[in-house]
Amino acid sequence: IVRSVTAHRLLHGLDAAQVEAVTTSAGPLAIIASAGSGKTTVLTRRIAHRIDVGSADAKHVLALTFTRDAAAELRRRLWRLGINERIEAGTFHSVALRQLRDRALTRHEAPPKVANDRLRLMRECITELRLSIDPFRAMADIDWARARLISPEGFEAASRVERRRSVVPPSRYTDLVDAYERLKRRRGVLDFDDLLAGVLHAVRTDSVFADITRWRFRHLFVDEAQDLNPLQHAVLEAWRGGRPDLCMVGDPRQAIYGWNGADHTTLTQVEHRYPGVTVVALANNYRCSPQVVRAGAAALAASGQSDDTVSLQPDGPAIAITEFATEIAEATGIASLVRAELQHRAGSEIAVLARTNEQLTTLERALTALGIATERTAGRNSIEGALNEVYRSADREQLAAKAEEWFAAGEAARRRVAEELDRYLGSDDTGSFRAWVDARSPFDDFDDPDAADAVALVTFHASKGREWHSVVVAGAEEGLIPHSSAVSAAQRDEEARLFYVAITRAAHRLTITHSVHRNGSPTRPSSWLQAVEATSAFDEPAPPPARVASVPDPLAALRDWRHGIARVSSIDDVEVCSDRVLRTLLDDPPSTVADLAKRLGISESAAARLRPLPAG
Repeated sequence: IVRSVTAHRLLHGLDAAQVEAVTTSAGPLAIIASAGSGKTTVLTRRIAHRIDVGSADAKHVLALTFTRDAAAELRRRLWRLGINERIEAGTFHSVALRQLRDRALTRHEAPPKVANDRLRLMRECITELRLSIDPFRAMADIDWARARLISPEGFEAASRVERRRSVVPPSRYTDLVDAYERLKRRRGVLDFDDLLAGVLHAVRTDSVFADITRWRFRHLFVDEAQDLNPLQHAVLEAWRGGRPDLCMVGDPRQAIYGWNGADHTTLTQVEHRYPGVTVVALANNYRCSPQVVRAGAAALAASGQSDDTVSLQPDGPAIAITEFATEIAEATGIASLVRAELQHRAGSEIAVLARTNEQLTTLERALTALGIATERTAGRNSIEGALNEVYRSADREQLAAKAEEWFAAGEAARRRVAEELDRYLGSDDTGSFRAWVDARSPFDDFDDPDAADAVALVTFHASKGREWHSVVVAGAEEGLIPHSSAVSAAQRDEEARLFYVAITRAAHRLTITHSVHRNGSPTRPSSWLQAVEATSAFDEPAPPPARVASVPDPLAALRDWRHGIARVSSIDDVEVCSDRVLRTLLDDPPSTVADLAKRLGISESAAARLRPLPAG
């Protein structure tokens, strides 16, 4: 196969640590990627590099992500890098579903059917047992225990150890689990955790299936590895089968899903879990200003955690911390701040983040009152919203009606889903539409033309993996940051990491607000806020030199040189090199091609083909 990807292109613009992460032949490999360090760039280039040099075969790659959007983005980036062969990329659940479906077909069995509405099933079980509990929280209790591989009999003890507040009475937990399992069997459906448990059981008990699986999945890559829960980790290890060809990418500082069963020690104790593992740390932040990076590090340090990230961006404005009398005044003040920022930035470059959805409702009213367009589901692909609506349809007749309705719809996402529904209904496929989508990933190339230029209103958890130029973090008070539900040391540590995630969503401008009273009760500023505020001591700007407007930019010629290289290579300027590297080229021009190659993190042959540096 003649490949369009070359080694120098894949390493172009990477720093030394990124080059090591992309090119090392070590396995197992753990890449600890701090916020803004180019995690996805490194992951996709490592996959592409291994395929390019022949140490991995595209058809035997398995890339595991935690969202469909992340899997689609990974495939898009690989395609842009010249990898035209389709790789297997998806969530643990989607990959498990495809495996179980294929296994059922080879065994002439009915394919697995995933429940469309688990909460409805849970409500039936709660009614049957005459329990007065919230079905959503009851489902969360069951999901947590299964994710942690905790048996029904061990639930009470495990909850006590973890200091988890369970909604299910301990004496009735086993009854509820039994009722839920019986109802699923009676309806002939599975839930997502059943898919993982089913694959794990099949690999452990069916040697032929295990051999086929390990032959198929030879090169394993895991994104956001800090979010693995014990059940997912067990499935990963079953697929791996003890082989060293494993690359995990993640950041323990962004481990925020312990409440949902995740185990952040996957990366913090990676040397113990994987003896002989090679660890590469990416500590350069290419997204956030030094002010934002210092604020995030302070939030972690205040809870006894550390962050060694270094910003490679120019200085930004000082972190603004603003106090308001009440939550209503806070929302009104934030709306005014956002309106002022909209004079300089597009709505899609601004976000308001809060710990709870209740806060977002108040904020949304204030922004709407000023005529500011908002998006509560920011970051959620419009296709996902349409698919979730379709998945609630019970049979093919309802799906056909939905397709006919949506063909005439004005929204591009719904029309696109209707087209795929038409293909599915016209096929002889006996599986569900969800299984059809999971098997084909038909929406990877969808770019929503209807996406609104709206200000994002997002919870801290939902903001993870995203970034905005300007961010307001609301409600920095005790009881919210950290949340009152965090009663153990581990839970408070996770709350600090959640605050860190919220802070580091800001690329340039960060404002943190808090109220003196909330819901009629007095509040205190977050115990971590003082540490964050103290970082502003570093932010006092030096006075500008006299007649600054007449001083030419000393990097102008080098920036033009960098831009020319980026344009020819179809990459961003910063992927060639940072401004910091440009300054070193100005202060200490490279004397040889080898020196230039080292500075840019590319091969000597690639450096030799670059046009000469502009004269200093």
